[in-house]
Amino acid sequence: MHLTDAEKKYLTSHPHHAFAIRAAKDKAFAETVTRFSRNGRNDKSDAFRHCYWTALLARDIGHANAQRFTTAHESDPNNPANEKSMDLHNNAVGLSIGLSMADDAKLSQQCMNALLAGRLQVITP
Repeated sequence: MHLTDAEKKYLTSHPHHAFAIRAAKDKAFAETVTRFSRNGRNDKSDAFRHCYWTALLARDIGHANAQRFTTAHESDPNNPANEKSMDLHNNAVGLSIGLSMADDAKLSQQCMNALLAGRLQVITP
């Protein structure tokens, strides 16, 4: 996993979150494949993955820490502005969903419901 400088800085000050962050990433990638048969880029699968990953993090490491880390994740200067905007929006939806403290399946369904309701952003339909 390629880490941005901001992610490395976060993990230096929060090393105890490294396992939870990695576990949430792995769950989000696997759940996205289950639901969409792929982990796409800028499409519905990408929007769902960001939402679900961030919801898991909000539940597991707290809302503020999840927001800090996922924002750090989008800090790569080579990240195109429209992709960064999309990802930050979908992360924000995931942060609010994660506040429910629901189990993995419910968080996944809540992110899917957000996608179906048009609350998540995509660049490529």
